[in-house]
Amino acid sequence: MRTRRIIAIVLAFITLPFLVFGLIDPLEGGIALLAAIALGVVVWALARVPLPKLLWIPLIVTAAIGALTLGIAMLNLEEATGDGTATNPILSVVALVWVWRVGVLVVLAGAVLYIVRLFRSLRSAEAAR
Repeated sequence: MRTRRIIAIVLAFITLPFLVFGLIDPLEGGIALLAAIALGVVVWALARVPLPKLLWIPLIVTAAIGALTLGIAMLNLEEATGDGTATNPILSVVALVWVWRVGVLVVLAGAVLYIVRLFRSLRSAEAAR
């Protein structure tokens, strides 16, 4: 069990850069966030330490905001491909991108909290020996 938790901690640290890359925007960052989710599931499966609410609730909300942002951007594609797109971005999409970034930062804070929980569970397992 100790080996599984150590592997989970290492994988959790590997997940953090994917969350940082998730700050870019919902398109490129969305792919990084999906990779972080996949690694997070592996970490949870190995460690079996409960996820903090600060991690999984913002993660679901941020993924939904990313999907909404991409949907709005695709619906407004004709408007965005007109003249002056570099100087006149779609205002709703820009606002949602910033909400996305705040959401990813909260998920990053939840991931750090989860890593702390992993270390505590490792220590408590060693103390029980």
